[in-house]
Order: sequence, then C-alpha cells, then structure tokens
Amino acid sequence: MDNLIVDEWIRYAQMDYDHVVKTVETHYPIPIEIVCYHCQQSVEKILKAYIIAKDGSLIKTHDLNLLLRHISKYTSDFDCFKVACEKITTYISQSRYPSHIELTETEMRQAIKDTSLILNFTKSKLADIGS
Repeated sequence: MDNLIVDEWIRYAQMDYDHVVKTVETHYPIPIEIVCYHCQQSVEKILKAYIIAKDGSLIKTHDLNLLLRHISKYTSDFDCFKVACEKITTYISQSRYPSHIELTETEMRQAIKDTSLILNFTKSKLADIGS
C-alpha cells in the first residue's frame, strides 16, 4: 500500500466535504445540486482510498455501489451504507447536467449526513489498516 497515494485520496475526499459545509453555510439560496454533487464526489473518493489501501487498484467508476461491492471482498462493515450510496450515486448525473429532476433541501441534508457518516467511518477503517 502506498500511504501517500491513499492520503491524497483522503485529502481530496475531505476537500469535497469541506466544500459542501462551506457552501451550505455561505450561500443563499443554497445550490442544492452542487452540494449533492460534492457529496457524491467525497464518498466516491473515500471509498476509492479504502480500495487502494486494501489492494492497490483504482476502479474507474462513479457508481458507489460498485465500489461497495468491491469493498465487500474484504469486509461486510460497509454494507450498512448500501441504501445511502445508491441514492448518492444518482447525484453524479442529476447535479452535473440540467435535468427535469428537482432535488430537495431534505434530500440534500440527508446526503450531507450520509456523506459525513461514510467519510468518518471509512477514515476510521483506514486508520485501522495503517493509512
């Protein structure tokens, strides 16, 4: 495992999450689509950090559940995040491109909560394996 590479993925995941928090605190109206997009990016990057830490591979996908399936080769500890990841995955396209789907503030706040949980949980797991 290359700790420097894993640490960079962690840092980028945290930067996306920090952007979420700052955007919610400083923008009115809150750009819900942008916040949800950065939630997805944060989760994607932290899950990829975990995979890289475990086996050194980088999976090129935005599908968070695909990343979870890969992680399930090593542990079932992330299974509790399947529903959240399924929802958050949809934000990669809903928020990047104009669409007919309106995201609500309730959905955004849930995405932020889930992102925080996944980010902190995964960082804890990475600390356990020595990243």
